[in-house]
Amino acid sequence: MPKIVDHDARRRHIADAVHRIVHDKGMESVSLREVAAEADMSMGAVQYYVTTKEQMLLLALERIGMWIGERIAAVAAHQPTPLDVLRTTVLELLPLDEERRYLNRVGLAFQASSVVNENQAAAMRSGYAHLLAFLAEQIRAAQAAGQLAAGLDAGKEASILYAFAQGVVNAALVGHYTPQEVTALLDEHLGRMSPGPLPMI
Repeated sequence: MPKIVDHDARRRHIADAVHRIVHDKGMESVSLREVAAEADMSMGAVQYYVTTKEQMLLLALERIGMWIGERIAAVAAHQPTPLDVLRTTVLELLPLDEERRYLNRVGLAFQASSVVNENQAAAMRSGYAHLLAFLAEQIRAAQAAGQLAAGLDAGKEASILYAFAQGVVNAALVGHYTPQEVTALLDEHLGRMSPGPLPMI
């Protein structure tokens, strides 16, 4: 009986190998030979799915987006209110444990590369659009539930929340902020979005 191959699992396996190389050796070290060795696959088997470095990097970038989406979906499913979903979603973007630090380190490498690579930039823009739409959706739901101020512009607030997350990533990765401090900063910001009067700065 012929062996059944899970092609999606193979693609994830290759993408994860690319992530490890990017994390440990840098983007410039990604090659067919390196990826095949890291994935413990033959070069021919890898080439069945990707034939160029660009394709390998795009596959790996897509996998990062899926990985983050899977994490957000898993934690959001257990949150009781829209505000809890919003808070948990932002926390999933931050380097607060080893897995999220790994994701952010790899993600930063792709952000730097995307500045000079339009294919990667287009993929990242698509990911940003989906994430911002989700954040805005949760803000609107929290507004409807009376948890956030009704007068807020959900789209703008989603962008501000994402900018907050990106703004603390580097500092958190190098140890300037502890996970507890990052969480406190997020809670302070969400408190300023509450239905009551804004606290004095």
